[in-house]
Amino acid sequence: MASISRGEVLATTEARDRLSEILRGFERHGASAEPVTFGSHRRPQGVILSWSLWLELLPAIEDHLDAIEASERLAEAGDRRLSFDEVARALGRDPARFS
Repeated sequence: MASISRGEVLATTEARDRLSEILRGFERHGASAEPVTFGSHRRPQGVILSWSLWLELLPAIEDHLDAIEASERLAEAGDRRLSFDEVARALGRDPARFS
């Protein structure tokens, strides 16, 4: 079968039918294998990528998700913010131990 070109969006059924081929490419090329984009009516809705690439991207993804959560929590907190010392004391810890 022909390879999937960069930027090409496979129909969902085509991605399903070519899954074995896609996985062989991932096995051959590891993290350098091109991700495969697919979706209904060739509109991008999902991406299949190699496990090796996923492991390389995961720390950045986790950092991004943590930043989103931190921003949401700060927005929810409004002016109700505690200092580090207040949090440490509320947890029964001596803040001086952390300086």
